[in-house]
Amino acid sequence: MGMLLEADQILLWREWQNGRSANPQEDGAMPSFNVRFIKTVCDDTGEEHRACQAAFKVDAASPSAAAQQAEIDFCKEKNVRDWTVFADVIELRTAPALPAAP
Repeated sequence: MGMLLEADQILLWREWQNGRSANPQEDGAMPSFNVRFIKTVCDDTGEEHRACQAAFKVDAASPSAAAQQAEIDFCKEKNVRDWTVFADVIELRTAPALPAAP
């Protein structure tokens, strides 16, 4: 599962998520998310490329909570108040599950 969220979509998406209840995993562990902050940049020919500005693994109850925590982590790491200074979108993916212990 993956999704890209434009900076101006984050708030609307959070409001939608807050209206839904998260389903905790059966074993009680929080799901993990790989969160990347992406900036679209142009090369010398004008072709656009996606550049990852930072990546975090976040344990959170929902994608919305993962995005919020990653935003906090990003801003602390870059010493900024607004992550959109460095990135255009947040990419969320569920982290691959570890195989069960025998």
